Amino acid sequence: MELLSTIVTEGDVVDICVDGEKVLLLEGNGARVVVLNSEFAIAETIPLEKRLVSARGITADRYYIYLYDDNTLYRLAKDKLNMSVWLNNISVAGLASYAPGEMLVSDRRRRIVWFKTLFGESRSFLEPVEVGQPGEMAVFPEGIFAVLAAPNRLLKVNRAGIVVSSILVPEGVDLLTADKKGRALVARRGEKVIWLVEDGSAKGFELTEATDIRAIATLEDKLIVLDGANKILIFFLPHRSS
Repeated sequence: MELLSTIVTEGDVVDICVDGEKVLLLEGNGARVVVLNSEFAIAETIPLEKRLVSARGITADRYYIYLYDDNTLYRLAKDKLNMSVWLNNISVAGLASYAPGEMLVSDRRRRIVWFKTLFGESRSFLEPVEVGQPGEMAVFPEGIFAVLAAPNRLLKVNRAGIVVSSILVPEGVDLLTADKKGRALVARRGEKVIWLVEDGSAKGFELTEATDIRAIATLEDKLIVLDGANKILIFFLPHRSS
């Protein structure tokens, strides 16, 4: 993959996500979110009214930013920047936006994927018998979601929670994102290889500029990689994996 840009952050970062044309960086101190614009320059910082202890992850939809630590999932309203507990006593492994204000939550502790509604209700979306040990999640085109199922499966499910396909992926991958063409990208934390999953097969790309992949996301035709704690790498995605 061709490297487009390298960004060195001022503070340590634990996770990244795409929010429209922007990229959000959750800092490791759990005190703020850094916002990159479409040119990958710092546009603003969002201070968090409640500091996250052991900050772990971030995602966003049209109205909210979702943040989690080792035990709690929070929801931050974009208009007022007020932050509230959304789910407690949970070990979040992954999140996928079901609709604005509604989220699929992969719960490592209970080995289940929850459907969390706009008004706060929670109900089962995928049970342990279906998903095993759920991991990272991603949103695909046409109302399809995906979840990594240990040790080497990518499950695609529809909006009714019905598994529509099970795809073999490299064993031990624990990072997942999807591009606008409906291709999955997976990786193992701490390594430097990205696998592009297309038409049921996976092709590996070694990112020679990376040393320690910790998070991945896509924006249009670009792959965004958190490398180590303070470096963001931007790559052009290949047109096809072949």
